[in-house]
Amino acid sequence: MQPDFKLGQYHTTLPQRLSGVTAVICLHRLHQYFAESALNKKKLFGSFVATALLVVAAIQFVPGPALVIPAELPAAQREAHRLLNFEGIANFRDLGGYSTTDGHQVKWGVLYRAGTLTDASNADLAGLKELRLNTLIDFRSAAEKEEEPNRLPDPMSFSVVEIPTLDDGNKAMVGEIMERIESGDFEGLDPDQMMLQANRQFASTFTPQFRQYIHTVLEARGAPIVWHCSAGKDRTGFAAAILLRILGVPQELVMLDYMASKQHALEARKSQLVVLRVLKGDEAADKLTILMGVEEAWLQAAFEEIDVKWGSFDNYVRDGLGLTEADIAQLQDQLLSEPFNTGV
Repeated sequence: MQPDFKLGQYHTTLPQRLSGVTAVICLHRLHQYFAESALNKKKLFGSFVATALLVVAAIQFVPGPALVIPAELPAAQREAHRLLNFEGIANFRDLGGYSTTDGHQVKWGVLYRAGTLTDASNADLAGLKELRLNTLIDFRSAAEKEEEPNRLPDPMSFSVVEIPTLDDGNKAMVGEIMERIESGDFEGLDPDQMMLQANRQFASTFTPQFRQYIHTVLEARGAPIVWHCSAGKDRTGFAAAILLRILGVPQELVMLDYMASKQHALEARKSQLVVLRVLKGDEAADKLTILMGVEEAWLQAAFEEIDVKWGSFDNYVRDGLGLTEADIAQLQDQLLSEPFNTGV
């Protein structure tokens, strides 16, 4: 059972519960707050807003570039397009092409990781259909889904599996962070330590959730699958890391994939962070910038926790994730291919 969270326990429990999700919701709330404040102050920018909306509406009819699907490209071109060019879905990446220690490669076009689909465009919805997805896994909590509901194809051609990995305590945490931003009081708030502890919890407290995730991948039997959270970096990043390790991808490549989220996640929230810096100061923006990024030490903390709690990664896979040798062989058989002559 997930630990309870109470607002009054901030200084003792918040570091154990906070992750990038809180930064995402805070930025979303701040975006709404600043927008509403601007409109309520004598409506000075009413005509400008109306004009801007017309421009945005017109832009919707201008087709963007076609979605480039790495699996459909020649092998030598796939790595350059690992990050899919969706218009409104940030950090959507294909995990194909990573080499394993025994000379195989992860298949292209079957394992995808992403951020929220809240801002998916019509073109993005069509692109999702092109990927022939079998399953979408959503790691977000109820609070996150309420703040930023996914926009999905209708009708859907894939199933959605919800695996909430953070509970409703997020609402209290977001409120606490918003109060700190408003007051400018950040004493005792250490984003780096928060993220270290959050990643340790992925390997311990939230083992049941990641067990469900890995078995959902197993049940897909090699059909294309995508998993996501809000920014596509913390829960999504840990999920990608343990699956790649199970497939035999060496730690340095696992870390390379994990760290790729830093640029993509920050880029997705760039405009909101700029507004925050201008209106609330450098300290507020710097704190949330840390939360919105990733660091090698964070994922390393999760793997160290695996060793402490489970004794080894193999024990974690067997006892924590509940995978048998046959399950592991099935995953490797369905998700790995022989090395390409060119590529990663």
